[in-house]
Amino acid sequence: MPGFNGNDGPPQNKLTASVPAMSDTVAAPVPSRSVPLRKPTSSEVASKIVAGLGVLALAVVLGGPLLYFGWTVAGIAGLIFFGGGGLLVMLFSRDEVSACPFCGAALDNLPKPNADGVPRPVQCRKCWEYSGLQRGFVSPYNPNAVEERPTFRSPLAQSVVWPRGCVQRGVEPTRFDEVGTFSVNKGLLVVGAVRVKTFKLPGVPYCAAHKKAVEMKTEIGNKLFLDWRSLAMMRRYMAANRGQFVESSSSGKS
Repeated sequence: MPGFNGNDGPPQNKLTASVPAMSDTVAAPVPSRSVPLRKPTSSEVASKIVAGLGVLALAVVLGGPLLYFGWTVAGIAGLIFFGGGGLLVMLFSRDEVSACPFCGAALDNLPKPNADGVPRPVQCRKCWEYSGLQRGFVSPYNPNAVEERPTFRSPLAQSVVWPRGCVQRGVEPTRFDEVGTFSVNKGLLVVGAVRVKTFKLPGVPYCAAHKKAVEMKTEIGNKLFLDWRSLAMMRRYMAANRGQFVESSSSGKS
């Protein structure tokens, strides 16, 4: 992960860059193909069931010690969250699946299509591209889509290079803002301690008219992501940072 530095006081991690690196790299072309939905194979169903059982086991591993040490609310919450997730994975193991129109990777755990026919965005977690789910098929999502709040998710690059333009409109930037988030190490609850980590990333390019078009978020394992309002700018960011994404987490950094 890029430049984590610890500070005294509450544990804090920072992603530092004095001057933002920027790139004119354009986004990858959008394919014109659509891919039909299909029933999962027996091996795909079995894989989902195994994954669901794994999540159920995680619920017991995390929730059990919390309950044992008297952290009733946290223990029950862990059992409900992870246990419910495992049951859902198994319950929907036979739902229709498809393939990413961009890279061909499997798209599963798909939501139900919108009844009004409006494409519903689904993301491939291999290439991170967005497709539009409609009844019977998926096809590339509108590459110029802009949401009311940051919705389109991208991984955080090891050394972030920003697209040369406002992260919402793509016009010449006039200022550089900071984005950040925090995470709580819930595993330490079993010994009555809580550790909070904060993460900051400076240099987010904006024009004078926009702000808060990009947010930093964490997922399980303290993996860091950027959420975007503009899909076009997210895709330019992905192109500018190609080869700089790794499956890693910030855990253990301080």
